[in-house]
Amino acid sequence: MSERREALFGWRLWRLRDAHLESWAASYTWVPGDNVAHCLAPLLRCSQTPGRGCRCGFWGLFSLINCLKRARAERTERSSVLGLIRAWGDVALHGQEGFRAQHASIACLFTDWAWDVPNLPVPERGLPGWWWRIQRALRYVSPPLPPDPWRKRMLGDAASTYGVPLLSLEDGLRVGFLEELGIERRMQEEARAWVSMIDTRAAWWKERNLFD
Repeated sequence: MSERREALFGWRLWRLRDAHLESWAASYTWVPGDNVAHCLAPLLRCSQTPGRGCRCGFWGLFSLINCLKRARAERTERSSVLGLIRAWGDVALHGQEGFRAQHASIACLFTDWAWDVPNLPVPERGLPGWWWRIQRALRYVSPPLPPDPWRKRMLGDAASTYGVPLLSLEDGLRVGFLEELGIERRMQEEARAWVSMIDTRAAWWKERNLFD
């Protein structure tokens, strides 16, 4: 665990509730600006967050694909929101997966939805990559419900609530926004892989009579 004065960026999922963003796995509604983490363990709570041997703290992931994969694990979800967080203070790094942080703020939100493409790019090499290819070969794709028709307007309301930019990943790459934030090259590369597959979206939804 280390203290960081320089911001660390990570991908993040939220659930959208009335222009507010709720944590994906914990009972917490994010606030504009600085969010301060507290241990939510039911019994023995850490005196300092992020605690050792605990899961407390604000999570950020280094892999966009792994972040989207978590959203797609819920086949009927329609309220997921993708964004980037800026983290600082005491930070616990979890290898290549991501980090837990004492302080975090929302850096930006994206219009991209986890089900915008039928198949996600292979996230990494090695055993996880082979498992991903097996699932794809077996056509392990469960069509979800169509996106909420009010999604874009609600995302705009959320971006206004938190005072952050709202854009697509494609635009974020095209105008150099991700690079300007200081997002690591490998994180940008995954974003490009995702954007490169968006062209398959319209045909995929049309086949299921869910896309106009």
